[in-house]
Amino acid sequence: MATFSANNLTVTGLTVRNTFDKDAHPEITDTQAVAVTAQGDRQTFRDDRFISRQDTVLNWAPSATGQYRQYFSSSFVTGDVDFVFGNATAVYDRVNIQLRDSGAAAGGLNGFLSAPNTSSAKTYGILVTGSTVSSSAAANTYYLGRPWHPTSDAVGQLLIRQTSLPAAVKTAGPWTDMSGYSWKNARFFEYRNTGAGAGVNSDRPQLTDSQAANYTAQKYLAGTDGWNPVG
Repeated sequence: MATFSANNLTVTGLTVRNTFDKDAHPEITDTQAVAVTAQGDRQTFRDDRFISRQDTVLNWAPSATGQYRQYFSSSFVTGDVDFVFGNATAVYDRVNIQLRDSGAAAGGLNGFLSAPNTSSAKTYGILVTGSTVSSSAAANTYYLGRPWHPTSDAVGQLLIRQTSLPAAVKTAGPWTDMSGYSWKNARFFEYRNTGAGAGVNSDRPQLTDSQAANYTAQKYLAGTDGWNPVG
């Protein structure tokens, strides 16, 4: 596992790979392993590759209500269960996100892209914008996210906007509950997504155009000091 704790950090051209082959070791049932922990403020990750299965990238705020912002750009992230997760403010901008095929048949369950546990005191949690989510997994086998609720004030915030979604995403209802906590009590939204996995219905809350203007990469990252690494 690689842990990045320093503020004002830029990481470029790095690959972090968990090479464990769970198919070769069926006797091991708990394959959860964080590959990357980002837990500083004003951190930028460009042209990086983060490869694992469960819990690939942890966006972490050591103080749940503190200012910890992380920006991922032009990178590659892959996994299968809750592999983008945490309570920091994180933006995935023009990132290729791959949902790994764990072998579930169409309509079954391969996994979950995200699991935010944003503090209710924070407006912004995790944003995926202008990105491509890809997968060779069967249709309707992936949830976009579920709300991690380890503390009473965790109300996960996640927006996926203007991003291409594959057929592997459960189109009728891409969000699901976690450990008895309803996804409807979290802050999950979409905005103008495309692709075979996109859709609009009562189980896919959408931002309006006016709301979306306040949920851009720049808005997520500005914080109290106007930080703007987007470009």
